[in-house]
Amino acid sequence: MKTMKIINIYIFIFLLLVSSLYAQTPKWVSTEVQNRVAVLEDFTSAELPQCAAGHKEAYNLAERYSNNFIVMNIYCNWGSWGSGSDTSNQNTQHKLDLTTDEGLLIYNNSGDSVFPPSKWSMPCGAINRSTKPWALSRDEWESTAVNIMNQTSVVNVYVLAQVDHSARELTVEVEYYYTDDSPATENYLTVMLLQNEILGYQYNDLIENPEYIYDKNRSLYRHMHVLRKVISNDGAWGDVISNPKKGSYEYRKYTVTLPDSIKNVPLDLTNLEVVAFVSESKADIYTGCKTKVNVPGDFKTDLTVEDITAYNNTLKFETIYPKIKVTNNSDVPVTKFDAAYTIANIQSVLNLNNVIDSVYDDISISQKYDTILTKTETYSGKINKGESIILEFPAINKSDFNYSSLYTAQASVYDIYSNEIKPIDFDIAKYSTQYSSIGLIDTAFRKIELTFENTDPSSIIGLPPSYLLFDYSQNPYFTIYNGSCGAKNTKNAVLFLLESSYKVFYKPGYIMFGEIECNGNSNKILSYYYAYSDGSRNGSRPRIVVEISRDLGKTWEKISDILCEETGQLSGKNGIYLPTSNEYKLVQINLSDYISENFFIRIGGIPGTRGSALWIDEISIVNPDEVSIKEDLKINIYPNPASNILHINNNNFIGEEYEIYDISGKLIIKDINNSNIINVGNLFTGTYSLKIKSSVFNFIKE
Repeated sequence: MKTMKIINIYIFIFLLLVSSLYAQTPKWVSTEVQNRVAVLEDFTSAELPQCAAGHKEAYNLAERYSNNFIVMNIYCNWGSWGSGSDTSNQNTQHKLDLTTDEGLLIYNNSGDSVFPPSKWSMPCGAINRSTKPWALSRDEWESTAVNIMNQTSVVNVYVLAQVDHSARELTVEVEYYYTDDSPATENYLTVMLLQNEILGYQYNDLIENPEYIYDKNRSLYRHMHVLRKVISNDGAWGDVISNPKKGSYEYRKYTVTLPDSIKNVPLDLTNLEVVAFVSESKADIYTGCKTKVNVPGDFKTDLTVEDITAYNNTLKFETIYPKIKVTNNSDVPVTKFDAAYTIANIQSVLNLNNVIDSVYDDISISQKYDTILTKTETYSGKINKGESIILEFPAINKSDFNYSSLYTAQASVYDIYSNEIKPIDFDIAKYSTQYSSIGLIDTAFRKIELTFENTDPSSIIGLPPSYLLFDYSQNPYFTIYNGSCGAKNTKNAVLFLLESSYKVFYKPGYIMFGEIECNGNSNKILSYYYAYSDGSRNGSRPRIVVEISRDLGKTWEKISDILCEETGQLSGKNGIYLPTSNEYKLVQINLSDYISENFFIRIGGIPGTRGSALWIDEISIVNPDEVSIKEDLKINIYPNPASNILHINNNNFIGEEYEIYDISGKLIIKDINNSNIINVGNLFTGTYSLKIKSSVFNFIKE
């Protein structure tokens, strides 16, 4: 009996030793030397105009470097700081408070020079808190991160997380293993809870990060990787690691009950991430690891939407037959959902705020969506895992539109059910799809005079006549400005901003109109006025191009391309050039050589590398017998095309200097017109522009 007791004691000791040995054996974390992981703490805001661009840069880096690059968005404001308030955008009603006390504490230690942050101090970000100061501008993120990722780490980290949905209990398991000694006597383990797919307001979302606009009404933005809570016990700076030496290993477990919301923002259990990282001190993060929080599969669904509508590829509004493909990517059968197909007009609004006295940095841009119509359908049936269905909406006709528009179409699904249960849409990244295009109402006219006097200057186009719209898909920095700046002593004109900080150099913004009705009489004249000042910025000059389309916008033919001349000077250093009427230059283009049928036309202002402002006003297309410009229209050149000689039929041009430009705007010939006979025999075959006094004539050299 005594012998048995001794044996049992030995067995117990043996099992205890085995258990102890097993407890010290890493289950998940690597014991091999590994490179460091880059950890970006993006100090951001929903209120400031550049922060959406910071999100885009961060997400691009995360995609480029995969698991070696971790993004954490730390929101640093609630309310409007600096000059970032955006009251014109309808999604301001969805403002959220995404700040945390820990996040603000980290930002306060980042070394950013401005707190609260100004319009231009954010976004900034810390890469592993490895620089002094931590805060770096986004153009420094990648180079700093690459340097980090090329270094070996003294410690490896691994994290797992899962949630009990019914109890809202989050369990986080962390392992770390040191492959070398840390130079510090203590290190710190920090565990943070992040949330994806928080839908709310974001300033400048359409311009800076349009891929993350989300909602069937286009009023919400998808906030990603948002710091919601610090899980480790000792707050922002983490829990102490007392033995950061080679071979040291530890397993830690954190259990926390999650609230339904934080600062009135729902804490969605299906879109959570956990990040764990080890740092030498408050600064110097060695490396980190990120994981999605695992959720049970019996209450989540995932529908994706593909727009398979056959859209017309012309400028004219045509009947649209909306059709979408909906796929079930989850294990739960979907038995019911609602779907919406929405057409909305997009308007881009420049907030100029006394533009003449403003500096360029005080000008901001926002967007407005005016919903034109919405079609809805309800699906009832059954879509199993991996299956798809086609859903068709009622046709949308031309009669549904009452004005021309840069419009967007979006299809989306919502209110998803599995039998009688409404599960959670787990992955909402592709719940909707968006298509954007331009549509002109079917209107034909023989002449046009655009003075811009009756257009609402608070928006880019207001409610325009059916034949006119602005295409700012490439360049949103132009608008109609009301300030006694017109070409014929009028108030309004179209203003193109040229400052290089807007990054629109060489990107056209178009004034588009049509359809011009020729009706057998193609001898028409297009004229417009422009004014331009470089503002002593020493940039390359802007251009103005004129293009026509004879196939309803499918293709465009350039008929004029001029390099603008400076017409006036900026009165001060910081303002924007405001022209007087007599500073405008008239440009006239005889269309008779280019058109033989109805056509659309667009006039594009194209910024150079930088400058103050370009203005365009008083656009007209008239027949030659119009009295108002009858005398000017007697001017023409012939023959066209020309082989050797061009003739000018107006004696008032004799003795005047003339210039000939090629299609790229390069000056080819500059001389004096002594006899109304211009020798073009030495020119290469191609299209050219002859400029003499205030008139411009396009011609083709055979």
